[in-house]
Amino acid sequence: MALAADKRLAAAAPYLPAELIPDIARHLTTLQDFFALRAACRSYRTALPPSRAVLASQPPHLLVPHHASSPCSLALIHPLCRRLLRFRAPSPPFPSAVVASDGARVVTFDHFARELSIIHLLSGDRVRVPDAPFLFSRAVLAGDLVLLIAPGWVQYCRLGDGRWREAYCRLGGCGGSLFGGLYMMVGMLAVNGVLYALLNTCQLAVAELMDNKVELKLLGGEVGDHVRDAWMESKDFMLGACAGVPILIFKVSVKPEYKVFRWEPAEQRWVRAMTLGRRTLFMSGNGFDAWVGPDSPGIRGDCIYEALPRAAGWSEYSLVDDTYELVTIDYQGAPDLDALRKQVWVLPSLC
Repeated sequence: MALAADKRLAAAAPYLPAELIPDIARHLTTLQDFFALRAACRSYRTALPPSRAVLASQPPHLLVPHHASSPCSLALIHPLCRRLLRFRAPSPPFPSAVVASDGARVVTFDHFARELSIIHLLSGDRVRVPDAPFLFSRAVLAGDLVLLIAPGWVQYCRLGDGRWREAYCRLGGCGGSLFGGLYMMVGMLAVNGVLYALLNTCQLAVAELMDNKVELKLLGGEVGDHVRDAWMESKDFMLGACAGVPILIFKVSVKPEYKVFRWEPAEQRWVRAMTLGRRTLFMSGNGFDAWVGPDSPGIRGDCIYEALPRAAGWSEYSLVDDTYELVTIDYQGAPDLDALRKQVWVLPSLC
């Protein structure tokens, strides 16, 4: 009887042509609803591949440990609803650790097997890169390029190639270099197809990868006093991007505060940014993750969201009024508060 009733209800339900489904998906603001619509039938699933076009309205999500079923299981927190989604991200094999993200792609590293994995959380696609270098401070994805960065050095490979190359960083076109020919590069980031490097002097350079070195072309001269003052106050600084230009982000030590500088190509120098044009920056323990425009639902503009290192949640800092707010999320199966959490931001709209 129940089966017959279900069939009658299905027959009575209005039919939506598959060509209308992508337009409907663009108005959905949780991944739960997106995957529920995608699972309705085969034609809907075909019409909704995880892509930027159909996920444009999805806000950033925080990828967190979820230990209810497995020591290394992962889940997503929706920042607007401030709760754990039923959607569960695919779990990396134990004992992999999440080290970086790029849109919906996440980089995990298995220290024992020395294997790096790049996992697309929404499609489930996975690329494994064996024989990964063991020591690195930050990981960066730039298209099909994976970069593992240590001060003065970078090790990189292209997905599908699997051959790691190790290169030291040399500052070209200058009369001298630091540390016996090695220049202390501390970060890299691809912005609009250009690979930039941040030096330990807070200077910006364009980086060209070669087999045994990274040639750095310095942009501008020494940094100004305003950058140097922020540098002296900060406990960390990192390279980021916003609206298609490099930015320099300082995290001030004395109080929860951030100072942001925008690169001005015409002037070849860093300029203090007091606003982001209602855009938002997202950061984690790996450094800068991504930025989103002013139309992202439920996200505060002119703010910096940073994942907390030892609690499920994030901080929100406003560049406009210098306010700082902590958001923590309690959920069943969360790790202990003193556990080292591997949290990064996942941005479906950047697929």
